[in-house]
Amino acid sequence: MNNTDLSSFEEIKNIKKQYGEKLVILGHLYQRKEILDLSDYKGDSFALSKNAAEQKNAKHIIFAGVHFMAESAAILAQSGQIVQLPSMNAGCPMADMAELADVEHAWNMVTDALPGQTIIPITYMNSTADIKAFCGKHGGAVCTSSNAEKLFKWALKNGDKIFFFPDEYLGRNTSNALGIPRDKQFLWNPHKNEEYSAKDISSAQVFLWRGYCHVHRFFSEEHVKETRTAYPDAVIIAHPECREQVIANADYSGSTSFISKYVENAPKGSVIAIATEVTMVDRLAVEYPDKKIIPVTRSICPDMFQITLKNIKETLDNIGSRNVITVSDEIKKFGGMALRTMINVTMGN
Repeated sequence: MNNTDLSSFEEIKNIKKQYGEKLVILGHLYQRKEILDLSDYKGDSFALSKNAAEQKNAKHIIFAGVHFMAESAAILAQSGQIVQLPSMNAGCPMADMAELADVEHAWNMVTDALPGQTIIPITYMNSTADIKAFCGKHGGAVCTSSNAEKLFKWALKNGDKIFFFPDEYLGRNTSNALGIPRDKQFLWNPHKNEEYSAKDISSAQVFLWRGYCHVHRFFSEEHVKETRTAYPDAVIIAHPECREQVIANADYSGSTSFISKYVENAPKGSVIAIATEVTMVDRLAVEYPDKKIIPVTRSICPDMFQITLKNIKETLDNIGSRNVITVSDEIKKFGGMALRTMINVTMGN
């Protein structure tokens, strides 16, 4: 850290002491080490959603992540709690790929073509608050990469088909893991939906929205093969937002939480190559110097990088007023239903 960052770090620590349990900082695993060092809770999007829901004494929740994560915290927040995002520029292009009007249009096409059948909508956590509320309103749920298989199983137990958005790759990889045949996985392009026939729709078991994370789509099968050649003893782990060819050529696939735990538990001297956001890979390499932790290739999330010690400090200097994340009562109600269904299914409740 430079002198300015070090000063901000110490000032943030002092502010945290002043507020005590009334202030909570949530840090996503893609954040830089110094930000996670200041976070009261750190984890993937599922863990942080659960942490947000469990806060009873905190009045102020500062989310060191991107906009959809802070929205989810606001949905789950208790009455009187205030959620703030240090940078409003920390968005998510994938979340913006599923717009409510397009989703509603596609939903109406599918339900009209399948009278008497139960379609369960599931949205990835990386989606806007109104999409989460849409799922809650229609009996669906949210999922993350760490619990997608559980939520897919839950949906198929309770319904006939799944409509999953906005990440086609997580949807595809989850369907493959559950043995859902490829010809039952229907890729829905919202810009072509008028061309889909009732026959197209009826043949599907899972509808996959055409959307993606640009950070993870960057990884290719060639990147994995090059890594395998350069580091023949390496274990290769890929995030399930990657293309299915990447997953097929990796040794393991798992969420950011899975990746972190794998690295933590690996024996000394292990060589681990990771296909996910490079800030996290670089941080793990620093935290575990007795292991060789390398990126399959370097792919960074510029939105996560918007969060800095400087704007966290500025947020705390304007606590309760700067970049406050609010949601409507309707979104809080139905989005909360979808998020709590995810938590309950994942925890086995």
